[in-house]
Amino acid sequence: MTVGEYYDREGAERLLRGLREGVLLAQGPMGSALMEIGGADVPAAFWNVAEPQEVARIHMLYERAGAEVMVTNTFQASGPALQRDGMSQGVGEVNRAAADCALSAHGLAVLGSIGPCGLDWEGEDDEAWSAASASYREQASALLAANCSGILLETFTSLHDLSPALCGAMEAADGMPVLCSVVIDARGRLLHDDASIEEAIGYMEERGASAVGVNCCSLAEANAVVSRIAASSHVPFMIRPNAGIPAVGNDGLPSWSEDAEAFARACLAWRDAGASMVGSCCGASARTTCAMAAALDKFDGA
Repeated sequence: MTVGEYYDREGAERLLRGLREGVLLAQGPMGSALMEIGGADVPAAFWNVAEPQEVARIHMLYERAGAEVMVTNTFQASGPALQRDGMSQGVGEVNRAAADCALSAHGLAVLGSIGPCGLDWEGEDDEAWSAASASYREQASALLAANCSGILLETFTSLHDLSPALCGAMEAADGMPVLCSVVIDARGRLLHDDASIEEAIGYMEERGASAVGVNCCSLAEANAVVSRIAASSHVPFMIRPNAGIPAVGNDGLPSWSEDAEAFARACLAWRDAGASMVGSCCGASARTTCAMAAALDKFDGA
């Protein structure tokens, strides 16, 4: 019996059906929400094992605000990231704890978040590339084994970094959905290798992504690129911008000027353009999720 036989296939089908049939509302960010509570010195992944009730509380707050898709607090919970942050807990323990927290919110689906692992490599025949791919495979396997409905590769800034991530995640997926999201600039190009959003979408789709999109760009950048994504995508697409460039206070912590109503107005345009999932990223809060839910009539029948 393979590990994949224990994956949440029913949850994956719910997720894929939701992406096909309408627009899903994803929860907002975890990292900036936790930073407001504990400061910038505590790695976000550490909360999963040290204060899981706080992580679960944030997920439940988003769910009560109208979010349908939970996103685990595991953006930096790969093996290399945990080692970099001085965490002694293993990948399996940290990612399982995070998944349990997200599942406690009882959303439609839970996506296992995976961000860049931080390993550098030159070519795909390098040992470093293999190590990076293995780290993504390990984390994706842990998240799927913990009952996530799919994997969300997010905040990737180059096709170079996407290469081992998509390889490792697809190897672990065993048919489960792998969604993939990149960061763009005002020209609709990836931040670190200047690939166009159209090139990025083709790259992700060719490697089996179940959905593609952008995250952690500004609202203006998302609004400017949504029609290009709609025109070039052959799979469902996602739009999840951040709350803008943060200001740094005297305490050294970033703070954002959140505009929930701007997100609410924008998400209607994204839906009308064909987006299958919308949400918010760094600096947003449950207030933004609630405003988007109201705009999308997610409270009907509640």
